[in-house]
Amino acid sequence: RVSRIYNEAIAVASRDRARFVREACGSDDTLRAEVSALLVDDSRIDRLLGPEESQLNLMGRRIGIYEVTSLLGAGGMGEVYRARDPKLNRDVAIKVLPRLFINDPDRLARFEREARVLASLNHPHIGAIYGLEDADGVRALILELVHGETLADRIARGPIPLNEAMTMARQMADALEAAHEKGIVHRDL
Repeated sequence: RVSRIYNEAIAVASRDRARFVREACGSDDTLRAEVSALLVDDSRIDRLLGPEESQLNLMGRRIGIYEVTSLLGAGGMGEVYRARDPKLNRDVAIKVLPRLFINDPDRLARFEREARVLASLNHPHIGAIYGLEDADGVRALILELVHGETLADRIARGPIPLNEAMTMARQMADALEAAHEKGIVHRDL
């Protein structure tokens, strides 16, 4: 529920976000606190730069050879775009840091660590990394674009039957086990 409400909340205009979270969480104070904590980085960015300046607005631009076609999502740790790889004729996901962190050495180092960590993993339930680009002042991870319904969208459709939930849980546990075997702990889990 936290993930679903957070993902819905970041799509709501920042001036309406608090009301949306209150209504979506109802009387569940714990849920509201968890969702609000996730939104803190987003609101800091908006307060410092204004919502229209916090995103890099890469629509229609190129990052290296990649042609950015749409924004898939944005949050406190980055923006993810769909882009076209014209050399291999495929779509990819491109993750970039929010504008606020472009010149932050700590955030850049964390971003590069994320790239190295992803590059060390090879598992069917972990999205692959294709590269790290640094073009025109934009540092970007080039990632596998995983097609299909998000878990948040699936949960929003209603209760998940036990056999489907068990399949998902098994896939997630397998991916986490592979990461843990390499000494990697996912910070968001």
